[in-house]
Amino acid sequence: MAFESKYADNAGKSIGLSFIKAYNVWHRRIKSKLSDLGLTHPQFVVLASLGYLEKHQEEVRQIDIANNADIDVMTCSTIVRNLEKLALVYRCTSKQDTRAKVLSITDEGNQILSQALTLVEGVDTAFFSVLDGDQAVLNQLLKKLIAKGK
Repeated sequence: MAFESKYADNAGKSIGLSFIKAYNVWHRRIKSKLSDLGLTHPQFVVLASLGYLEKHQEEVRQIDIANNADIDVMTCSTIVRNLEKLALVYRCTSKQDTRAKVLSITDEGNQILSQALTLVEGVDTAFFSVLDGDQAVLNQLLKKLIAKGK
């Protein structure tokens, strides 16, 4: 055998494998619901980040969305371009810096985002409900992993 894993006798003990399997189950459900709205999961993440940031700051730049969603800037750029083609977001010149572009959600984008949030939050509620009172613990542990990874 070319390799030997410490989990060779019991893959179920691998926390990484369990994590990715749980993520994949959750992600399939999310993708299925969002496809009904014609959105991909990354498009939803960018649109939701933009919606959130618009409520908390005067102008939202692409870098703000990438940082909020913790995604690559170039990936964010591609997603924003596609959302723009769908008329869900638009770019305009910054009031603070005429060289910069800021993003806003269109009326149609707000309608789609509202529907998408309802669907995604429904999936989250159903998926994580099996954890009962441990949901807050899981969220706290995930935040700890995220903070350590930065």
